[in-house]
Order: sequence, then C-alpha cells, then structure tokens
Amino acid sequence: MLQLTDRQLSLWRMRQRGLSISEIASRLGVSRQAIHKNLQAVENKIYRALISAAAASKVEIRKIDARKGILIGWSPWLKTEVYITFSSRNGLQIWFKHEGDCKTCPLRDDCIRILVNEAEERGVRLPIDAGLDPSKLAEIFFNKLLGEG
Repeated sequence: MLQLTDRQLSLWRMRQRGLSISEIASRLGVSRQAIHKNLQAVENKIYRALISAAAASKVEIRKIDARKGILIGWSPWLKTEVYITFSSRNGLQIWFKHEGDCKTCPLRDDCIRILVNEAEERGVRLPIDAGLDPSKLAEIFFNKLLGEG
C-alpha cells in the first residue's frame, strides 16, 4: 500500500500542477535540494506502488513514468492495454482499455468523476460532455497525458 505523508502529497500536487523544483522551494522557503530529495522519495514510493499493482493484476509492464504517476502495461488475459495511475485525489487506479457499454454500467458516474479528478490534478483539459462515455473520455485523457493527443 502506498503511504505518503501530507507533506509528500502536497509536494506531489505542486509538481503535478507544473511547478518547478525552484518554484516549490521558493513557496515553501526551503532549499531546492530539499525539494529534489523529497520528490525523489515520493517518486520512488509511487514507482514501487505502480509495480506492485501491475504484479497483482498480472499486467506486463511496458513503460513507467513515476514522475507523472503512470504505468502503461498489457493484459495478456484480456488482450488490452492497461493504465495504472496514481493521483493524490484518487490513489491508485487501474484502467483497462475497452469499448464497453458505459451507458448501462452502474460505475459510469464514478469513472467520469475519477477521470475528471485525474485530469484536473495533472492540468489536462478534458471535453466535459454529458454524453461522452467514460471509455472515450479515458482514451482522450491518456492520449493527452502521454503527449499523443
């Protein structure tokens, strides 16, 4: 389980909003080295949590970016891409790429809420359209997050 202190979560949020190490240090009145060291510890914890989630879900790891809090993998059982994310608002989340019938899914509103939270935390703009299925919204989000859209 991923255990981050309130201070570590605060640093993570600032970094996700695009603040540089120097900007964070200035805001907090500490050295850049202190921020760098603390962010390295946070990213190391996130890296280990992403790896553990992938192992528990039997996901083959393709790429990990602990700084962004994302692991890209492949599910050999479901034959689909898998995204494992960490955010301060949602914790660890596992997303299996699919084209399902989201309109009838009881988790539809939860998926939308979580995706919107993920995007807001990372400064990713999403088209918020009431008719957009979470699977399509997730595709847009991950493409933007990974610089593909």
